[in-house]
Amino acid sequence: MSHPPLPLGEGWGEGIKALGRTENSVPLTRASRPTSPHGRGEWAPNAIVPPHGGERGRLERREATMEVLMPQLGETVTEGTISVWFKAAGDTIEKGENLFEIETDKVAMEVQATESGVLSEIRVSQGEVAPVGAIVAVIGGASQAASDTSADAKSDAQSGGSGPSKKTAAADTAPEASRGLASGAVPAASRAPAANGASRDVGGRKMELFSEIATPSVQFGSVNGPLGLKVTPLARRLARQRGIDLGAVARDVSARGGRRIHKADLEAAGGQEARGPAAPVAYEAPSVARLDGDTAEPFNRIRKQTARHLARSWATAPHVFQAVEVDFSRVDKVRKAVKADFAARTGVSLTYLPFIMRAVSVALKEFPKVNALIEGDGLVIRRNINIGVAVDLSHEGLVVPVIRDADGMTVAGLARAIDAMARKARDGKLEPSDLEGGSYSISNNGSFGTLFTAPIINGPQVAILSTDAVRKRPVVLETEDGDVIVSRPMGMVAQSFDHRAMDGAYSARFLGRVKEILETRDWAAELE
Repeated sequence: MSHPPLPLGEGWGEGIKALGRTENSVPLTRASRPTSPHGRGEWAPNAIVPPHGGERGRLERREATMEVLMPQLGETVTEGTISVWFKAAGDTIEKGENLFEIETDKVAMEVQATESGVLSEIRVSQGEVAPVGAIVAVIGGASQAASDTSADAKSDAQSGGSGPSKKTAAADTAPEASRGLASGAVPAASRAPAANGASRDVGGRKMELFSEIATPSVQFGSVNGPLGLKVTPLARRLARQRGIDLGAVARDVSARGGRRIHKADLEAAGGQEARGPAAPVAYEAPSVARLDGDTAEPFNRIRKQTARHLARSWATAPHVFQAVEVDFSRVDKVRKAVKADFAARTGVSLTYLPFIMRAVSVALKEFPKVNALIEGDGLVIRRNINIGVAVDLSHEGLVVPVIRDADGMTVAGLARAIDAMARKARDGKLEPSDLEGGSYSISNNGSFGTLFTAPIINGPQVAILSTDAVRKRPVVLETEDGDVIVSRPMGMVAQSFDHRAMDGAYSARFLGRVKEILETRDWAAELE
């Protein structure tokens, strides 16, 4: 495990996170600092350190330890469950080997070791839950063994000579910035991402800086409070115990110019209970009398996650369902004309979904309250149009990967993006970033021949669209010569929305705009 000297200045937290990044841009590990022979300014983990000032005696090769952190696996995910440990304490680990598996209500993922070494400690056991950012394990360096050059050196080291003792080294393993992160504060430098995902040369080794795009600090509920304010551990614990809405307290503190939430701020809140929806009463399904031939089939992991997430959404969001019938004649004319050529050029089948997503992305810009999330007593309206697409995993559960900035894509671009995400989902290769940042969702059941579907909202989003089969149906058209019956490709486009966020008229106008775009847009230009 070899790293270049790393400056211990303002950017210590930034450098630590860069060292601990995975290929998925999830901060999994944090390095600890051994005693440095280079003075306060540098850290050289693999340096040969003479413990008595450098003249003689025992030479120790000190390696940094890596603290493995619970990663962020979704924008609204605050904790994860260790479902499987692939290694035991004391096992040797190679970089890239599977270390453990975590699961949340949105995703399950195997986590690989980012450095080689020895799994010296497991702090969160299999089946236990840990918050995002918590230390779940510690990896020790593979070269921690010492070599003795003389018996006198060994004797001096054991008798507490002038060199640094083990106790001293252990006490020095956590720099101030690291302590701040562990206790619930993030160093300012680590919260300031480099523009455009820039990188920095550190000791000749190019390292990506900790990027807000990959892991926004606002997502770490265990580190930052609402509105970016710090929350003292005592205040956070009291808020949880008393059911106080930290968001409301943060607004009051921020209005006064404060930057940290203390116990006194909670006392001033008067012990108000959180104003969010009441938690649903736990329901225990009754036992079922078994009949001859019955087979018990427990839910698998993904099915359980899907069930928990959707049950929570159904119990907390007042769902309203609306639908419009759309004439897909203009879409169908263009789609049929270019479908074969498009598949030959791109390897992607041109379905109705990218046309619908394109229409939705345009309408969302005009109806921003649909492109939003519920937070406490209000909305967080997204600026970006990031649309999630529900993907079925062989009838065993759902995942909702996100197409980012969908409003900036043509139909052709959306078709390719949707196909790529669906393949990753079914192959089990989704990364945490693929599931983050969604502002709206689409459930597509058209290929199964459904007439219309009333989907459950993917909370905390406020709405979800359902698309169903497009079939030729008789339609009455008004002409100068009177009404005529014609055959047209028709399909239902439906939306479930959270009544807390909007009323029926707003949702209906949004659906009407989606219908208008689908029926009138020049779709040929989208595929050129």
